[in-house]
Amino acid sequence: MLRLQITSLLAKIESTYGTDPAPTGAANAILLTGKPALTPIEAVNVQRGIIRPYFGNADVLPSSIYAKLDFEVEIAGSGTAGVAPAWGPLMRACGLSETITAAAITGTGQAGSTTTSMVLAAGASAVDDFYDGMPISITAGTGNGQTGVIVDYNGTTKTATLASAWALATDATSQYSIGANVAYRPISQNFESVSMYFNIDGVLHKMTGVRGNVSVNTAVDQIPTFKFSMAGLFNTVADSASPTAVFTGWTKPLPVNKLNTPLLTLQGFATAALESMSIDMANAVTHYSLVGGTEQIIVTDRKPKGQISMEAVNVGTKDWWTAAKNALLGPFAMQHGTVAGNKVQFTAPAMQIEAPKYGDKNNIAMLQAGLVPTPVSGNDEIAIVTF
Repeated sequence: MLRLQITSLLAKIESTYGTDPAPTGAANAILLTGKPALTPIEAVNVQRGIIRPYFGNADVLPSSIYAKLDFEVEIAGSGTAGVAPAWGPLMRACGLSETITAAAITGTGQAGSTTTSMVLAAGASAVDDFYDGMPISITAGTGNGQTGVIVDYNGTTKTATLASAWALATDATSQYSIGANVAYRPISQNFESVSMYFNIDGVLHKMTGVRGNVSVNTAVDQIPTFKFSMAGLFNTVADSASPTAVFTGWTKPLPVNKLNTPLLTLQGFATAALESMSIDMANAVTHYSLVGGTEQIIVTDRKPKGQISMEAVNVGTKDWWTAAKNALLGPFAMQHGTVAGNKVQFTAPAMQIEAPKYGDKNNIAMLQAGLVPTPVSGNDEIAIVTF
């Protein structure tokens, strides 16, 4: 008898694709929530199609065998700003890069800023999108005390675009600080992979070369989660003692509510009353195996999409109908968590809303719409940042 509650998952980044790095319970345990769904053998079934002088089945031959695992983890930071969260390896296996900024970046702004953008110091990064998703605060000079979120960055002009407008435009006297953080952003090549050990009460299902997809799910009065849908190369199932899992790297999450989720801004509207928001990276993940080639799990495309439900407002307050009709794009930012080290932020520089309609919550009209994150310069349509 196998007890489903005695289940553990370990995951560790592979240095070489498909080569097991031997994750351990002490260093690589994943704290699961909900009920994981394991498909130990996913295969293309080949029918033999034989002809015999009687009715009945012929045996079916499995081919292109691999494994799948769907599971959820709670959304929370690592507990220390600039330290990668325990779910970081999973993000890296879902086509996102990891950038660790271990200490705050400081500088003095330049002339040419506006209330919705800031020209950073001449020595700021020359790489486009380097600061996307990161928090910024003015620590001295014009605008002292203002805080914001960078949703897009031009490395040539050093211009950081903000999620929502500041009261004062900064200038050459404005000193800023971009806090220590860890950022996850989409990539289109050089994908990483993990090995996973999924143990059900002493039965080990090992998956190597694992890649997959992730979605963000948030709803008021609920714990926010990342949902992962992973696929990996099949390994022989074997009996193996359940590992001793250490979860000290996992921080206690916070439910989504007005206190714990202090920021939501969409296309310049910063007073939205949120019921729920979800974003799916929508990676196209496939098992790829040809004679003479390398068997692997590959990501062949990405088209992120999402949904939002928020309190409906008068057209004079925000005209979502025209925004949808004209396919307008605008910045998006949502922050969950208020304590340093346990803040997680989701941003997009060019979010489109589509097909808005009315919903109902306790007889209050809700506006429900699709979300379409769109790249500006490529691989910058979404950023997930912990700080």
